[in-house]
Amino acid sequence: MRMLIAGGGSGGHIYPALAIIDAVRARVKTLDVLYIGTDHGLEKDLVPARGIPFATIHARGLLVKGIAGKAQGALSAVRGLNESLRYIRSFRPDVVVGTGGYVSGPVGLAAVLRRVPLVLQEQNAWPGLTNRLLGPRAFRVIVPFEEAQQYFKRGTHFVVASNPVVIAVQESKDALREAMGIAPDQTVLMATGGSQGAQALNDFLWEFLPVLAKHPEWTLLWATGKRYYQDIMNRVAQNPEQLDPKQVRIVEYFYEIQKSYRVSDVFFGRAGAMTIADCVAFGLPPILVPSPHVAEDHQTKNAEVIAQRHAGLVLKEPELALRGQEVLTMVLSQPEQRQAMAQALRAIQDDTAAQKIVETITTAARHGRR
Repeated sequence: MRMLIAGGGSGGHIYPALAIIDAVRARVKTLDVLYIGTDHGLEKDLVPARGIPFATIHARGLLVKGIAGKAQGALSAVRGLNESLRYIRSFRPDVVVGTGGYVSGPVGLAAVLRRVPLVLQEQNAWPGLTNRLLGPRAFRVIVPFEEAQQYFKRGTHFVVASNPVVIAVQESKDALREAMGIAPDQTVLMATGGSQGAQALNDFLWEFLPVLAKHPEWTLLWATGKRYYQDIMNRVAQNPEQLDPKQVRIVEYFYEIQKSYRVSDVFFGRAGAMTIADCVAFGLPPILVPSPHVAEDHQTKNAEVIAQRHAGLVLKEPELALRGQEVLTMVLSQPEQRQAMAQALRAIQDDTAAQKIVETITTAARHGRR
């Protein structure tokens, strides 16, 4: 089978694509893959590092301000479409898979024009613009929640399957805690605002440190984000009495993030699709603070789906100062509530997701070879 896959810009589009490639490779004996991305997204580093054939096209957002920006976006879209058509002509895929981001638009449209079956994988409860536009022309659209279906046009065909997550960490929670010097009876809070970080979350956590100090049974694993790490470390240097380094462990980024998920009891952070997918996969109860700076407020919709299933709690940024400490203290202090949330997460977890995604892609490929 020959599969062309496109997705890029952010890790939220790239990691699902990589997980899909791994899942298909595990179940299809002969697989040729070509990954199409851009030369300025994270994919340009992540994909070749995995030994996956990689090519680039021109792609950028169309929803930009100003006549000049819109003109550049339109020109880039035309160039990207022509480049995508050439790759489809030369690679001759049996199926094209799109996981979102600007690059999926021209590649998906090229697949439609060349009549190659198109499978779209949407990560969010509120679908992205590219997938909404291409959805009715796709062979199937894979969505993580049934709620996402309502935002597509009539005639779109769906498969409901959780976002693909490959759990690579093999060690047990107790073994990892021992290696990290964390006692088995500690309640561990994992906090992050993503790779770059979020100032609102960092400021809140700094103000939460005096509360944390009153609870020696709690441990905080805090990834500040690369942008804010030095600022937080400067605060620590100026206020060394604010924290105990054994209780509060500050890093710029969780480079082995799955180990952090496994040793933790509560997650505090943004409501990106793959963050939520990881919390579901690890059964880690989340306190979600949706970013107000993302397209179409899609993180709020992601968080609401989790809250409606009683699998997590949601705090808007303005609520952090009002009741953030109260909510965090409540969840950290109540193992019964954490257990109930973890049980609700297990109800969301779809152990057949990878199989359903692979079956959808292979069925599309057979359909295209008729």
